[in-house]
Amino acid sequence: MSKKSGPRFTRGMLILSPFAKAFTSRGGDIEALLARNGIPPGALTDPEMLVDASACYSAMEDMAETLDDPYFGAKVAIETARKGTPAFRDSATHALTLGDFLSRLVVEVSKQVDNVRYSVFITPGIVNFDIHRTVKVTTPSTQLDAVGVALYVTLIKKGLGETFNPKDILITVPTTQGLLPGLLPKQALVTSQIDGMRISFPTHWLWAPFSLDWDLVKVSRGEFAADGASEATLSYLRGILRDNIAYQDLTLNDFALICRVHPRRIQRILWAQGTSYSQMKDDVRQSVTEDLLSNTNLPVAQIALRVGLSGPAALDRAFRRWAGRTPTQFREESKPKQGQLAPRESPHGDVGCPPSAPMAQI
Repeated sequence: MSKKSGPRFTRGMLILSPFAKAFTSRGGDIEALLARNGIPPGALTDPEMLVDASACYSAMEDMAETLDDPYFGAKVAIETARKGTPAFRDSATHALTLGDFLSRLVVEVSKQVDNVRYSVFITPGIVNFDIHRTVKVTTPSTQLDAVGVALYVTLIKKGLGETFNPKDILITVPTTQGLLPGLLPKQALVTSQIDGMRISFPTHWLWAPFSLDWDLVKVSRGEFAADGASEATLSYLRGILRDNIAYQDLTLNDFALICRVHPRRIQRILWAQGTSYSQMKDDVRQSVTEDLLSNTNLPVAQIALRVGLSGPAALDRAFRRWAGRTPTQFREESKPKQGQLAPRESPHGDVGCPPSAPMAQI
């Protein structure tokens, strides 16, 4: 992975929850939609679960297409900005001016998500509030861009009150197709192929009084703590590794490429949970091996390939280290008693060969 590549995970709950609620209220099947986009259902309820940011973006586009509403994302974003969002809770609660709000927001968001980076640039006459995506969006971003514009325009307008003048704001964004007509004058919108969005406004707005008057219940948002990530994050990484354990010689760098996360970040997450990549891989390999021995009739040689080992001898050595006995002995001890169901052929189909390349199921 190149040094320029950024993190690709985000908090699914923070991004998708308001959209999922609106989608469901309009008759949408949220479980089917999540499955189509490779997002675990728990992402909507667990504030610490990390999901692929690109999958979240695709899910937003999917919702609008399913409901046949090109303005779906913008409508939800406007409503969220008016009622309040836990993601910006601290910034909204403690800010006295717009400048205060934005500076707090830059810091607050960095604790919660890795898929965007916020920054504020000030010159004598103009302020640029930049939102840069670390994920390259290769699919249509109509809803994603509309959400960004609608959310921040509504936040700034609501917070500034009478100080806000739509003639003094300029939005640069990849596309404006999903924006509700009348949100801003046409001259306030500029399209450009940038990875994110830029909001430009006069400097005197920075010290104007700012209040959002949100009444938010304090709930967990799954911040990136200094000491690492949660058990949910570890479980997520284990799941990806389990889906790719048949790939022989799966190094940390290989695994990081599958996850699209820098290897050092994975190391920090695992260290914070008291483990390492090699230990996690060994634990997953043992778990998959025991499952295949107990619940299938696959030959030991094929099981070895299924868990990324070179053959029966390598599996025998590893299994003796794990369980103090051979795979054959373990299988004999795990045989169902009379009257119980016989082992199934394989939980992964009839083909006993490892995949030719790693595939992440997320």
